[in-house]
Amino acid sequence: MHYDPTIFQMYESLEPDRYILAFYYCEQPAADILQRAFAIAIEQSSGTWLPVPEETPEVRGRSAARVVGVYEIPDINTAAHIDAPERRFIAAIAFPADNIKDQFPLLLTTLNGNISMVKNLKLLDVIFPKRFMKHFQGPQFGIPGLRKILNVPERPLLVAMFKPCVGFLPKAAGKMFYEMGVGGVDIVKDDELLGDPDFCPIEARVEECLKAMEKVKRETGRTVLYTVNITDAPDKMLRTAEKVLKMGNNALMIDIFTAGYASFKMVAEQKFVNVPILAHPAMAGIYYASPQWGFSAALSLGKFVRMAGADIMIYPSQYGKVPLVHERAVRVAQEQRAPFYHLKPLFPGPSAGNHQGLVSELIRTYGPDIVIGAGGSIHGHPGGAIAGAKAFIQAMNASLKNIPLRNAAKKHKELRASLEKWGVYGEDKNNYDLTR
Repeated sequence: MHYDPTIFQMYESLEPDRYILAFYYCEQPAADILQRAFAIAIEQSSGTWLPVPEETPEVRGRSAARVVGVYEIPDINTAAHIDAPERRFIAAIAFPADNIKDQFPLLLTTLNGNISMVKNLKLLDVIFPKRFMKHFQGPQFGIPGLRKILNVPERPLLVAMFKPCVGFLPKAAGKMFYEMGVGGVDIVKDDELLGDPDFCPIEARVEECLKAMEKVKRETGRTVLYTVNITDAPDKMLRTAEKVLKMGNNALMIDIFTAGYASFKMVAEQKFVNVPILAHPAMAGIYYASPQWGFSAALSLGKFVRMAGADIMIYPSQYGKVPLVHERAVRVAQEQRAPFYHLKPLFPGPSAGNHQGLVSELIRTYGPDIVIGAGGSIHGHPGGAIAGAKAFIQAMNASLKNIPLRNAAKKHKELRASLEKWGVYGEDKNNYDLTR
Protein backbone atom coordinates (compact mmCIF):
# COMPACT_ATOMS: atom_id res chain seq x y z
CA MET A 1 0.00 0.00 0.00
CA HIS A 2 1.28 3.50 -0.87
CA TYR A 3 0.58 4.80 2.65
CA ASP A 4 1.58 2.17 5.21
CA PRO A 5 -1.29 1.86 7.72
CA THR A 6 1.23 0.80 10.40
CA ILE A 7 2.90 4.20 10.17
CA PHE A 8 -0.08 6.47 9.53
CA GLN A 9 -2.17 6.35 12.68
CA MET A 10 -4.45 8.45 14.82
CA TYR A 11 -2.86 9.34 18.13
CA GLU A 12 -5.95 8.01 19.91
CA SER A 13 -5.19 4.56 18.48
CA LEU A 14 -1.86 4.38 20.34
CA GLU A 15 -1.06 3.60 23.95
CA PRO A 16 -0.01 7.11 25.05
CA ASP A 17 2.30 5.85 27.79
CA ARG A 18 4.39 4.02 25.19
CA TYR A 19 5.07 6.91 22.83
CA ILE A 20 7.02 10.18 22.84
CA LEU A 21 5.16 12.70 20.70
CA ALA A 22 7.27 15.19 18.71
CA PHE A 23 6.18 18.17 16.63
CA TYR A 24 8.27 19.40 13.68
CA TYR A 25 8.05 22.49 11.57
CA CYS A 26 8.86 21.64 7.95
CA GLU A 27 9.40 24.01 5.05
CA GLN A 28 10.20 21.92 2.02
CA PRO A 29 9.29 21.35 -1.61
CA ALA A 30 7.01 18.34 -1.57
CA ALA A 31 4.25 17.12 -3.86
CA ASP A 32 3.13 14.87 -1.01
CA ILE A 33 3.72 16.14 2.52
CA LEU A 34 2.35 12.90 3.98
CA GLN A 35 5.24 11.05 2.37
CA ARG A 36 7.67 13.70 3.66
CA ALA A 37 6.42 13.08 7.21
CA PHE A 38 6.66 9.32 6.59
CA ALA A 39 10.31 9.72 5.57
CA ILE A 40 11.10 11.56 8.82
CA ALA A 41 9.36 8.94 10.92
CA ILE A 42 11.08 5.99 9.28
CA GLU A 43 14.54 7.61 9.13
CA GLN A 44 14.42 8.27 12.88
CA SER A 45 13.15 4.85 13.92
CA SER A 46 13.22 1.39 12.35
CA GLY A 47 13.94 2.01 8.69
CA THR A 48 16.08 3.78 6.16
CA TRP A 49 15.66 5.50 2.79
CA LEU A 50 14.69 2.24 1.07
CA PRO A 51 13.20 -1.04 2.31
CA VAL A 52 15.59 -3.65 3.73
CA PRO A 53 14.84 -7.35 4.34
CA GLU A 54 15.17 -7.33 8.13
CA GLU A 55 12.67 -4.52 8.62
CA THR A 56 9.86 -7.04 8.87
CA PRO A 57 6.25 -6.15 9.70
CA GLU A 58 7.01 -7.32 13.27
CA VAL A 59 10.00 -4.98 13.57
CA ARG A 60 8.09 -2.08 12.10
CA GLY A 61 5.11 -2.76 14.36
CA ARG A 62 7.33 -2.76 17.44
CA SER A 63 9.80 0.03 16.74
CA ALA A 64 8.69 2.27 13.87
CA ALA A 65 7.55 5.80 14.60
CA ARG A 66 3.96 6.74 13.76
CA VAL A 67 2.79 9.78 11.82
CA VAL A 68 -0.23 10.96 13.80
CA GLY A 69 -0.74 14.40 12.28
CA VAL A 70 0.27 16.54 9.29
CA TYR A 71 -1.00 20.13 9.29
CA GLU A 72 -0.27 22.44 6.37
CA ILE A 73 0.25 26.17 7.04
CA PRO A 74 -1.97 27.69 5.74
CA ASP A 75 -4.49 24.94 5.19
CA ILE A 76 -4.84 25.50 1.45
CA ASN A 77 -6.90 23.03 -0.59
CA THR A 78 -6.13 23.96 -4.17
CA ALA A 79 -4.35 21.53 -6.48
CA ALA A 80 -2.03 24.25 -7.75
CA HIS A 81 -0.57 24.62 -4.28
CA ILE A 82 1.47 21.44 -4.59
CA ASP A 83 3.69 23.20 -7.12
CA ALA A 84 4.70 25.91 -4.63
CA PRO A 85 8.52 26.18 -4.19
CA GLU A 86 8.17 25.51 -0.46
CA ARG A 87 5.30 24.01 1.49
CA ARG A 88 5.06 24.70 5.22
CA PHE A 89 3.59 22.17 7.59
CA ILE A 90 3.68 20.74 11.10
CA ALA A 91 4.31 17.00 11.40
CA ALA A 92 3.32 15.21 14.61
CA ILE A 93 5.30 11.98 14.99
CA ALA A 94 5.08 9.47 17.81
CA PHE A 95 8.25 7.52 18.68
CA PRO A 96 8.19 4.28 20.71
CA ALA A 97 9.71 5.11 24.09
CA ASP A 98 11.14 1.59 24.33
CA ASN A 99 13.54 2.45 21.50
CA ILE A 100 15.20 4.95 23.84
CA LYS A 101 14.75 3.74 27.41
CA ASP A 102 16.54 6.29 29.65
CA GLN A 103 19.39 7.42 27.39
CA PHE A 104 19.40 11.20 26.96
CA PRO A 105 21.83 11.18 23.99
CA LEU A 106 19.72 8.55 22.23
CA LEU A 107 16.61 10.63 22.89
CA LEU A 108 18.22 13.58 21.08
CA THR A 109 19.49 11.30 18.32
CA THR A 110 15.99 9.95 17.81
CA LEU A 111 14.28 13.33 17.85
CA ASN A 112 16.74 15.24 15.70
CA GLY A 113 19.61 13.04 14.58
CA ASN A 114 20.18 12.53 10.86
CA ILE A 115 17.23 14.77 10.05
CA SER A 116 19.01 17.70 11.69
CA MET A 117 21.02 17.85 8.47
CA VAL A 118 17.90 18.08 6.31
CA LYS A 119 16.93 21.48 4.92
CA ASN A 120 14.35 23.53 6.82
CA LEU A 121 13.24 21.18 9.58
CA LYS A 122 12.90 22.31 13.22
CA LEU A 123 11.83 20.39 16.33
CA LEU A 124 9.20 22.52 18.08
CA ASP A 125 8.08 20.49 21.07
CA VAL A 126 8.04 17.03 22.63
CA ILE A 127 5.39 15.51 24.87
CA PHE A 128 6.73 12.80 27.17
CA PRO A 129 4.72 9.99 28.73
CA LYS A 130 4.81 9.72 32.51
CA ARG A 131 6.36 6.24 32.35
CA PHE A 132 9.33 7.56 30.40
CA MET A 133 9.88 10.49 32.76
CA LYS A 134 10.50 8.23 35.76
CA HIS A 135 14.11 8.05 34.52
CA PHE A 136 14.58 11.78 35.08
CA GLN A 137 15.09 13.24 38.55
CA GLY A 138 14.87 16.86 37.48
CA PRO A 139 16.00 19.71 39.74
CA GLN A 140 17.14 18.59 43.16
CA PHE A 141 16.21 21.90 44.82
CA GLY A 142 14.40 24.05 42.28
CA ILE A 143 12.55 27.19 43.28
CA PRO A 144 11.30 26.09 46.72
CA GLY A 145 14.61 24.55 47.71
CA LEU A 146 16.71 27.56 46.71
CA ARG A 147 14.37 29.97 48.49
CA LYS A 148 14.73 27.88 51.64
CA ILE A 149 18.54 27.71 51.43
CA LEU A 150 18.86 31.44 50.88
CA ASN A 151 15.99 32.48 53.16
CA VAL A 152 14.55 34.69 50.42
CA PRO A 153 10.83 33.87 50.43
CA GLU A 154 9.39 36.41 48.00
CA ARG A 155 11.62 38.63 45.87
CA PRO A 156 13.59 37.52 42.81
CA LEU A 157 17.07 36.17 43.48
CA LEU A 158 20.05 38.25 42.40
CA VAL A 159 22.78 36.39 40.53
CA ALA A 160 26.02 38.17 39.66
CA MET A 161 29.13 37.05 37.88
CA PHE A 162 32.76 38.03 38.07
CA LYS A 163 33.83 40.77 35.69
CA PRO A 164 36.13 40.79 33.82
CA CYS A 165 35.09 37.37 32.57
CA VAL A 166 38.57 35.87 32.83
CA GLY A 167 42.13 36.99 33.54
CA PHE A 168 41.98 37.90 37.23
CA LEU A 169 43.76 36.12 40.10
CA PRO A 170 42.17 34.18 42.98
CA LYS A 171 42.47 37.03 45.49
CA ALA A 172 40.64 39.31 43.09
CA ALA A 173 37.87 36.70 42.90
CA GLY A 174 37.60 36.77 46.69
CA LYS A 175 37.46 40.56 46.72
CA MET A 176 34.75 40.68 44.07
CA PHE A 177 32.81 37.94 45.85
CA TYR A 178 32.81 39.88 49.10
CA GLU A 179 31.69 43.11 47.44
CA MET A 180 28.88 41.44 45.55
CA GLY A 181 27.76 39.42 48.57
CA VAL A 182 27.79 42.22 51.10
CA GLY A 183 25.88 44.37 48.62
CA GLY A 184 23.04 41.84 48.48
CA VAL A 185 23.84 39.34 45.74
CA ASP A 186 22.36 35.91 46.52
CA ILE A 187 24.39 33.82 44.09
CA VAL A 188 27.86 34.58 42.75
CA LYS A 189 28.71 32.71 39.57
CA ASP A 190 31.78 32.16 37.48
CA ASP A 191 31.62 33.48 33.97
CA GLU A 192 31.11 30.73 31.39
CA LEU A 193 34.61 31.46 30.06
CA LEU A 194 36.26 30.90 33.43
CA GLY A 195 37.39 27.31 33.90
CA ASP A 196 40.56 26.09 35.58
CA PRO A 197 43.34 28.31 34.19
CA ASP A 198 46.82 28.19 35.74
CA PHE A 199 46.57 31.84 36.80
CA CYS A 200 43.26 31.29 38.62
CA PRO A 201 42.83 27.57 39.36
CA ILE A 202 39.53 26.32 40.70
CA GLU A 203 40.86 25.20 44.09
CA ALA A 204 42.56 28.52 44.81
CA ARG A 205 39.52 30.44 43.59
CA VAL A 206 37.12 28.43 45.72
CA GLU A 207 39.37 28.87 48.76
CA GLU A 208 39.32 32.66 48.40
CA CYS A 209 35.59 32.75 47.73
CA LEU A 210 34.85 30.58 50.78
CA LYS A 211 36.73 33.09 52.94
CA ALA A 212 34.68 35.90 51.43
CA MET A 213 31.50 33.87 51.87
CA GLU A 214 32.17 33.46 55.59
CA LYS A 215 32.94 37.16 55.95
CA VAL A 216 29.64 38.09 54.29
CA LYS A 217 27.83 35.65 56.59
CA ARG A 218 29.42 37.17 59.70
CA GLU A 219 28.64 40.73 58.67
CA THR A 220 25.14 40.29 57.21
CA GLY A 221 23.81 36.94 58.40
CA ARG A 222 23.07 36.06 54.78
CA THR A 223 23.95 32.88 52.89
CA VAL A 224 25.52 33.46 49.48
CA LEU A 225 26.01 30.62 47.00
CA TYR A 226 29.05 30.27 44.76
CA THR A 227 28.35 28.40 41.53
CA VAL A 228 31.87 27.47 40.49
CA ASN A 229 32.21 26.47 36.85
CA ILE A 230 33.18 22.79 36.64
CA THR A 231 32.50 22.41 32.90
CA ASP A 232 34.87 19.80 31.44
CA ALA A 233 34.94 16.21 30.22
CA PRO A 234 32.46 14.10 32.25
CA ASP A 235 35.06 12.28 34.37
CA LYS A 236 36.84 15.54 35.17
CA MET A 237 33.56 17.24 36.10
CA LEU A 238 32.87 14.51 38.65
CA ARG A 239 36.34 14.79 40.15
CA THR A 240 36.16 18.57 40.31
CA ALA A 241 32.66 18.52 41.81
CA GLU A 242 33.76 16.09 44.51
CA LYS A 243 36.86 18.18 45.25
CA VAL A 244 35.13 21.55 45.62
CA LEU A 245 32.24 20.10 47.63
CA LYS A 246 34.71 18.51 50.06
CA MET A 247 36.27 21.96 50.41
CA GLY A 248 32.87 23.21 51.55
CA ASN A 249 31.58 24.97 48.46
CA ASN A 250 27.80 25.21 48.24
CA ALA A 251 26.86 25.22 44.53
CA LEU A 252 28.05 24.28 41.03
CA MET A 253 27.76 25.60 37.49
CA ILE A 254 27.96 23.78 34.16
CA ASP A 255 27.84 25.18 30.63
CA ILE A 256 25.08 22.75 29.73
CA PHE A 257 25.27 22.96 25.93
CA THR A 258 29.03 22.54 25.64
CA ALA A 259 29.08 19.76 28.25
CA GLY A 260 25.87 18.15 27.01
CA TYR A 261 22.51 17.42 28.64
CA ALA A 262 23.52 13.87 29.53
CA SER A 263 26.75 14.95 31.23
CA PHE A 264 24.85 17.57 33.20
CA LYS A 265 22.29 14.96 34.25
CA MET A 266 25.07 12.59 35.30
CA VAL A 267 26.52 15.21 37.67
CA ALA A 268 23.12 16.29 38.99
CA GLU A 269 22.14 12.73 39.92
CA GLN A 270 25.31 11.86 41.85
CA LYS A 271 24.51 11.18 45.51
CA PHE A 272 27.42 13.32 46.71
CA VAL A 273 26.17 16.32 44.72
CA ASN A 274 23.85 17.74 47.36
CA VAL A 275 24.00 21.37 46.22
CA PRO A 276 22.15 23.46 43.62
CA ILE A 277 23.47 23.53 40.05
CA LEU A 278 23.25 26.49 37.70
CA ALA A 279 23.10 25.88 33.94
CA HIS A 280 24.65 28.41 31.58
CA PRO A 281 23.50 28.70 27.94
CA ALA A 282 26.83 29.20 26.17
CA MET A 283 26.48 27.78 22.62
CA ALA A 284 22.68 27.54 22.96
CA GLY A 285 22.18 29.62 19.85
CA ILE A 286 23.34 26.71 17.75
CA TYR A 287 20.32 24.81 19.05
CA TYR A 288 17.52 27.37 18.85
CA ALA A 289 18.51 30.55 16.99
CA SER A 290 17.67 29.47 13.44
CA PRO A 291 13.98 29.72 12.51
CA GLN A 292 14.37 26.63 10.31
CA TRP A 293 16.81 24.26 12.06
CA GLY A 294 17.49 22.85 15.51
CA PHE A 295 15.19 22.92 18.54
CA SER A 296 12.77 25.57 19.72
CA ALA A 297 14.04 27.86 22.49
CA ALA A 298 11.40 26.58 24.91
CA LEU A 299 12.51 23.01 24.35
CA SER A 300 16.27 23.50 24.37
CA LEU A 301 16.42 26.13 27.15
CA GLY A 302 13.38 24.94 29.06
CA LYS A 303 12.13 21.38 29.08
CA PHE A 304 15.41 19.59 28.28
CA VAL A 305 17.36 21.65 30.84
CA ARG A 306 14.79 20.82 33.50
CA MET A 307 15.00 17.14 32.62
CA ALA A 308 18.79 17.31 32.97
CA GLY A 309 18.42 18.49 36.57
CA ALA A 310 19.30 22.20 36.61
CA ASP A 311 18.07 24.26 39.55
CA ILE A 312 18.74 27.59 37.79
CA MET A 313 18.94 28.34 34.06
CA ILE A 314 20.46 31.57 32.82
CA TYR A 315 19.25 32.45 29.33
CA PRO A 316 18.84 35.53 27.11
CA SER A 317 15.87 37.73 27.95
CA GLN A 318 13.94 39.76 25.40
CA TYR A 319 15.50 42.96 26.73
CA GLY A 320 19.24 42.48 26.67
CA LYS A 321 22.19 42.30 24.33
CA VAL A 322 21.33 38.96 22.67
CA PRO A 323 17.52 39.12 22.88
CA LEU A 324 14.97 36.41 22.30
CA VAL A 325 11.57 37.27 20.85
CA HIS A 326 9.33 38.30 23.76
CA GLU A 327 6.95 35.34 23.57
CA ARG A 328 9.82 32.85 23.20
CA ALA A 329 11.57 34.18 26.28
CA VAL A 330 8.37 34.01 28.32
CA ARG A 331 7.63 30.50 27.07
CA VAL A 332 11.07 29.33 28.19
CA ALA A 333 10.22 30.44 31.74
CA GLN A 334 6.85 28.71 31.53
CA GLU A 335 8.51 25.44 30.49
CA GLN A 336 10.89 25.78 33.43
CA ARG A 337 8.24 26.45 36.09
CA ALA A 338 4.91 24.91 35.01
CA PRO A 339 3.83 21.56 36.52
CA PHE A 340 5.71 18.72 34.81
CA TYR A 341 5.00 15.37 36.44
CA HIS A 342 7.28 14.99 39.51
CA LEU A 343 9.96 17.45 38.39
CA LYS A 344 10.39 20.51 40.58
CA PRO A 345 10.21 23.94 38.95
CA LEU A 346 13.58 25.51 38.27
CA PHE A 347 14.48 29.18 38.56
CA PRO A 348 14.37 30.99 35.18
CA GLY A 349 17.18 33.50 34.72
CA PRO A 350 16.30 35.92 31.88
CA SER A 351 19.59 37.79 31.55
CA ALA A 352 22.30 39.18 29.25
CA GLY A 353 22.39 42.94 29.61
CA ASN A 354 20.18 43.40 32.68
CA HIS A 355 20.44 46.64 34.62
CA GLN A 356 18.59 48.10 37.58
CA GLY A 357 16.21 50.07 35.37
CA LEU A 358 14.91 46.80 33.88
CA VAL A 359 13.87 45.22 37.18
CA SER A 360 10.25 46.41 37.20
CA GLU A 361 9.71 45.19 33.65
CA LEU A 362 11.26 41.80 34.42
CA ILE A 363 9.01 41.32 37.46
CA ARG A 364 5.96 42.56 35.56
CA THR A 365 6.61 40.06 32.78
CA TYR A 366 7.82 37.02 34.71
CA GLY A 367 6.66 37.51 38.29
CA PRO A 368 8.98 37.24 41.30
CA ASP A 369 10.04 33.60 40.77
CA ILE A 370 13.09 34.46 38.65
CA VAL A 371 16.76 35.04 39.15
CA ILE A 372 17.96 38.35 37.77
CA GLY A 373 21.46 37.94 36.40
CA ALA A 374 23.80 40.93 36.21
CA GLY A 375 27.47 41.62 35.70
CA GLY A 376 28.43 44.88 34.09
CA SER A 377 25.67 46.88 35.80
CA ILE A 378 26.98 45.75 39.19
CA HIS A 379 30.71 46.07 38.66
CA GLY A 380 30.29 49.09 36.40
CA HIS A 381 28.09 51.02 38.84
CA PRO A 382 29.45 54.52 39.53
CA GLY A 383 29.66 53.66 43.22
CA GLY A 384 31.29 50.25 42.73
CA ALA A 385 30.04 46.67 43.02
CA ILE A 386 28.58 47.01 46.52
CA ALA A 387 26.46 49.93 45.40
CA GLY A 388 25.54 48.16 42.17
CA ALA A 389 24.19 45.16 44.08
CA LYS A 390 22.34 47.37 46.56
CA ALA A 391 20.69 49.20 43.69
CA PHE A 392 19.29 45.92 42.34
CA ILE A 393 17.81 44.96 45.72
CA GLN A 394 16.34 48.47 46.06
CA ALA A 395 14.80 48.14 42.59
CA MET A 396 13.34 44.73 43.43
CA ASN A 397 11.80 45.87 46.72
CA ALA A 398 10.28 48.94 45.08
CA SER A 399 8.92 46.94 42.14
CA LEU A 400 7.24 44.39 44.39
CA LYS A 401 5.43 47.29 46.11
CA ASN A 402 4.49 48.85 42.74
CA ILE A 403 6.60 51.91 43.51
CA PRO A 404 7.98 53.51 40.32
CA LEU A 405 11.75 53.20 40.19
CA ARG A 406 12.32 56.93 39.82
CA ASN A 407 10.28 57.54 42.96
CA ALA A 408 12.26 54.89 44.86
CA ALA A 409 15.50 56.41 43.62
CA LYS A 410 14.74 59.62 45.50
CA LYS A 411 15.36 57.69 48.74
CA HIS A 412 18.25 55.48 47.54
CA LYS A 413 21.41 57.01 46.16
CA GLU A 414 22.61 53.68 44.72
CA LEU A 415 19.48 53.19 42.66
CA ARG A 416 19.49 56.85 41.66
CA ALA A 417 23.04 56.52 40.27
CA SER A 418 21.99 53.43 38.29
CA LEU A 419 19.03 55.14 36.70
CA GLU A 420 21.11 58.17 35.85
CA LYS A 421 23.59 55.90 34.06
CA TRP A 422 21.32 53.34 32.35
CA GLY A 423 17.82 54.76 32.57
CA VAL A 424 14.47 53.04 33.14
CA TYR A 425 13.16 50.53 30.64
CA GLY A 426 10.29 52.00 28.65
CA GLU A 427 11.19 55.56 29.54
CA ASP A 428 14.70 55.72 28.13
CA LYS A 429 16.43 54.16 25.15
CA ASN A 430 17.73 50.64 25.75
CA ASN A 431 20.16 49.53 23.09
CA TYR A 432 22.65 46.70 23.42
CA ASP A 433 25.08 45.86 20.68
CA LEU A 434 27.83 43.28 21.06
CA THR A 435 29.95 45.10 18.50
CA ARG A 436 30.22 48.49 20.17
